[in-house]
Amino acid sequence: MLRLDIDERRPPRNGSCECRHSFRPRHLVECWLRLGRKPTEVSEMLRLFIFSCFSFAVIAGAAHASADVLVDVEIHEDMPNDAPWTFARGPTTKYAQAAFAWNALPKKYLRGGIIGDRSNPFTLRATARINFPTGEYDLLLRSKDLARLLVDGEVVIEQPKRLSKNADGHEVTPNLLPAVRPNHRPPPPGHQEFTLKHPLGGTHEIVLEAVVGGKGLRADLGDLCVAVAGPNEELFRILSPDRLESFPLTDEAWAAWSGRANAHVHQLDTEHRRKAASADDEYWQKRHQQARHHYEDQPHVVVPAVESQDQLANPIDRFVAVRLEEKSLRAAPLGSDMEFLRRVTLDTVGVVPTLSEIERFTTDPPSDRREQLIDRLLGDPRWADHWVSYWQDVFAENPNILKASLNNTGPFRWWIYESFFDNKPMDRFATDLILMQGSKYSGGPAGFGMATQNDVPEANKALILSKAFLAANLYCARCHDSPTNDYTQKQLFSMAAMLRREALALPQTSTVELEGVGREPLIQVSLKPGMQILPHWPLDELGSDELLAGVLRNASDPREWLAAIVTAPSNERFANVTVNRIWHRYAGRGLVDPIDDWHDATPSHPELLNYLSRELVTHDYDIKHIARLILTSQTYQRQVLAEDTDQRHLGERWFASATRRRMSAEQVFDSLFSVAGKKVHAERLTMDPEGRRPINSFLNLGIPRRAWQFSSLSNERDRPALSLPVAQSANDLLKAYGWREARQDAVSVRDETITPLQPLVLAHGTIGRRLVGLSDDHAVTELCLHDVSLDELVDTLFLSFFTRRPSDYERKVTTEFLDSGYQDRVVAGAVAIKDAHAWQRHPVSWSNHLHPKSSEIMLRIENRAREADLPTARLQQDWRERMEDILWALVNNPEFMFIP
Repeated sequence: MLRLDIDERRPPRNGSCECRHSFRPRHLVECWLRLGRKPTEVSEMLRLFIFSCFSFAVIAGAAHASADVLVDVEIHEDMPNDAPWTFARGPTTKYAQAAFAWNALPKKYLRGGIIGDRSNPFTLRATARINFPTGEYDLLLRSKDLARLLVDGEVVIEQPKRLSKNADGHEVTPNLLPAVRPNHRPPPPGHQEFTLKHPLGGTHEIVLEAVVGGKGLRADLGDLCVAVAGPNEELFRILSPDRLESFPLTDEAWAAWSGRANAHVHQLDTEHRRKAASADDEYWQKRHQQARHHYEDQPHVVVPAVESQDQLANPIDRFVAVRLEEKSLRAAPLGSDMEFLRRVTLDTVGVVPTLSEIERFTTDPPSDRREQLIDRLLGDPRWADHWVSYWQDVFAENPNILKASLNNTGPFRWWIYESFFDNKPMDRFATDLILMQGSKYSGGPAGFGMATQNDVPEANKALILSKAFLAANLYCARCHDSPTNDYTQKQLFSMAAMLRREALALPQTSTVELEGVGREPLIQVSLKPGMQILPHWPLDELGSDELLAGVLRNASDPREWLAAIVTAPSNERFANVTVNRIWHRYAGRGLVDPIDDWHDATPSHPELLNYLSRELVTHDYDIKHIARLILTSQTYQRQVLAEDTDQRHLGERWFASATRRRMSAEQVFDSLFSVAGKKVHAERLTMDPEGRRPINSFLNLGIPRRAWQFSSLSNERDRPALSLPVAQSANDLLKAYGWREARQDAVSVRDETITPLQPLVLAHGTIGRRLVGLSDDHAVTELCLHDVSLDELVDTLFLSFFTRRPSDYERKVTTEFLDSGYQDRVVAGAVAIKDAHAWQRHPVSWSNHLHPKSSEIMLRIENRAREADLPTARLQQDWRERMEDILWALVNNPEFMFIP
């Protein structure tokens, strides 16, 4: 009988659960089988269940985790420069993991769950007791900079300080360090590696100490590890107290471990962040209780009664039905189950449904399969991924990996992601952004406040905040009073002074000279250069500060006053704007349009807007509650009318039918890679992989896995040695479909004009070639190797791409094209060859990018990046190429790009 125990004192291997659990997977298996699940599906469900609950728990008999099979890790900050190995102050972070290998560390979180900065440098110290059979061992230590390895308190390997600050880029391009032994993973560029023979036997205390970062350097961890090779062992293995957790120092094993390690760090971050955020939970519970009381004292929104009331259980449908009756419009029928599945999956998690999701949906009871699907999707972690790109546009998140402080923002994308991953209430989300606390460069909302080389950056931030949360467009008030609405320049700068937390003087560059223009100007200037503007809430019609004294934690902070007024329940505009944004995202059109400028705008359904706003506030500003109301409504689930007629236009305007929508750039990109089952394999987003420049000069945004994680790759002179060709190919596709790599202004609705470049970049671009080429890591390659009929294979392809089965004509054409050679398509004895993308490994960085050799290297890499991935040898070439033609046709079918 399979059983798993987790010690309450220690996290499981590679995990960090702090409570004690005991469960019997047999019971789950029996339950799933009784529900009609297939054995293969049950096996996968069990694996995912165990992974999600306990991350890296290792199921091995009745054993449970203990101190003897874990590596204790400590992070020490503010260490003395002249004594990096002095640990008298104690660690600021402690956790446990399974092995002596790192490529990421848990973040540091401040009160409220905000990402903060560690000292630079800091020191990592890892300790474990390990039992060795007696013999002479080869020990290996790999690090970027100063590090040492101790055995029983004795230093056996000490790596000197190596990294130095660099300023000019004229260094000679170095040669890459070779692998320590054949078939081993070589050290990445910028690393050093030492080996030593050392006798071991019995139990020893192994300690690794490493300094990360330094003055003028970026605190990047790199691929820090300790490995060991025993007598007569050819491969070095990563050192671990538990032999089961050790793995060979090869590229493939390291890549597999990196995925698990990143998931472990993500779990630790979630626990630490939520613990830090819980310090403010009582305060926000009080705020939400006051908000509920405010709405209880207001007149209730009456849900209208309609003739078809029995069929319209969702209040949204009743509000819409009243308007349709007034306009003499008939509601379109509901879309099919498969249309709904595709639409709601794209709208919630940003990708088309997978084959397993399709199978589960179709096997759920028809009576409630839609609601079950919605609940699953609202609980899916990908929900957070899909919201990030939206708010990146709205908040003008604009990091640049080169010269990060040059009129850019910080990369506060990580704060956005974590907020939606934790389902942070929207009033708390807005407050975090307005307070702009935490780290500027490592993902905190302080990154939003960055804007150098700008005469009054706070004025630009006030513009963004007023549009995002109040739908008040003060753009024209930046340099003069607005000629298009009632906003004055003083109002904008009063809000800017609240963000600055002090009075500010209007600079000459923020005004317009009207004298001598020769005619009566169309604009008015009410402020003069040099005038002092005090911090003051300027939009009395949208909110008041009369009732806020009891909710302010720091009444002397103008920025906190601003956050409290914007999110106060008495400021009903905040809730109205928030629910209108959600409605627009799912319906393609707002109840108020435009969604970020409500001057002279009239809601199409004012009662519905008020109802949804009340639901948001009385449910603690939980946008998942609003999303569920919308997604479960018939209004959301109706068909798109095919005819391009006035009826269709009116139906979309009054929500009698769904609006035809094209996928966003991020949905296109992520869905294509999801269908192909491929990783992006882009480079690490930095031009300084060695970390020899400070973080305010060069960011390291990591290796992207979803579209929202990409960023501008521009460099000051478009130097080829600073190119990132794989990431650039992703940017090219994203930009063609409306993604903005530079977000210098805030946008709520992108330009969705259809252009010739969109089909061209997909049909002939680098990403398109990678996605249709049947490599060994392609999901369709695996489908083609299965022993299934050709009809079944064609069905699966159409389900994967379009979430539907092929029509009779599509099936006939596709099967006729693939029939020849189908029975003999598999090459007997051929093995999969994983493309390790080793060609991306190179020594080029900012420190040597001006050397001619660096440009030669990167031009060769760029040429290689434009090629398709290595084709599989497991399929006959002629048949494989015909299948690739089919994939090309599917990828380039316009149906793929539109949300049904």
